[in-house]
Amino acid sequence: MNNAMRRNIRGIRDMLNLLMGLIIGGLAGFAAMLLLAPQSGQKTRVQIGQKSIELQDRAADTFNDLVALAHFDDREILTETRR
Repeated sequence: MNNAMRRNIRGIRDMLNLLMGLIIGGLAGFAAMLLLAPQSGQKTRVQIGQKSIELQDRAADTFNDLVALAHFDDREILTETRR
C-alpha cells in the first residue's frame, strides 16, 4: 500500500471514530436527560405557556405605562411652551 491509501484509510477511521463518539455521547446525554428530568414534558410545556402569558402581560403593562408617560410628557411640554 502506498502512503496516500494509508492516509485515506486513517482519515476514514478517524471519521468513523468521531461519528461513533458523537452517537454514543448523544445517546448518553439523552439517557441522562430522561433519568434526571425534574418533571414530565407536558408539565414543562404548561409551565412555559404560563410563564409566556405572564411575560406577555408584563410587557403589555410596561408598554401601556410608557405610552401613558409619553402622553403626560407631551401635555407637560405643550403647557410649558404655551407659557
